Amino acid sequence: MAEVPEVEIIVRDLRQAVVGRRFTDVEVPAPAAVRFPSPPEFIEELKGRRVTDARRRAKFILLTLDDGRMLAIHFMLWGDLKLVPRGSERPAATLVVLALEGGEELHLTDTLGYARVAVGRAPETAARLKLEELGPEALDEGFTPEVLARQLRRRKSPLKTVLLNQRVLAGLGNRDADESLWQAGLDPRRLASSLTTEEVVRLHRGIRAVLEEGLKLRGTQRDLFGVQGQAKHRRNVFGRTGAPCPRCATPVSHLRIGGRNTHWCATCQPPESAPSTPAQSSLL
Repeated sequence: MAEVPEVEIIVRDLRQAVVGRRFTDVEVPAPAAVRFPSPPEFIEELKGRRVTDARRRAKFILLTLDDGRMLAIHFMLWGDLKLVPRGSERPAATLVVLALEGGEELHLTDTLGYARVAVGRAPETAARLKLEELGPEALDEGFTPEVLARQLRRRKSPLKTVLLNQRVLAGLGNRDADESLWQAGLDPRRLASSLTTEEVVRLHRGIRAVLEEGLKLRGTQRDLFGVQGQAKHRRNVFGRTGAPCPRCATPVSHLRIGGRNTHWCATCQPPESAPSTPAQSSLL
């Protein structure tokens, strides 16, 4: 599953291996993978363009091109991007092929077929993808407990639902939300607005710890060069329904919250909150 650590690793690899190179040819075996413009226009707008930068916004891979356009790639759930020698065998799940000068090409694949690409002038592309509406990035230096408290205040929805709202926090996915809440000892069913100052600090610490561990281990998927990351998809609670909690051995609970599978430890993540100052009053 491609979440922030997996996408960030790919972006770092792209900076190393692709920035500075031109696209010499483009193929779109799966036209539905192109959000905009039309597939023929997509091909023409990319051919001959040089990649000048690579960055991430939430789970979007954003490649800046030398003519002011921006190529956006989103893996959705199981998309993947590989840099391979030109003419390499293409999996049946190949959606887009981007040939590069120097005899290599990028293969965008997705066994589910959901991964998407788009290209256009950078401001227009950002606007169409609503990038400016996304919340703060959890990996940015400016993401502090105070920022998290401000994003959570007045949110009368369960913590799990709020953490997956991209306008609240950009890019945190289902797996990493469950793991962050476990690290913080917070019940995913708690109202986001009910967190105390100390609980917000714990949640902030948990989010950063989970994402930074994922980066250190280079994610759960293969990177741009095909090297398997060492992070585990099934971590402490995510996807481990009924298995013993690593901290207390209580069987891991499971429930669908906001339509998303949610895992937590009923002992380590109690539903009650300790009485203390509300987060929004002391962190803002």
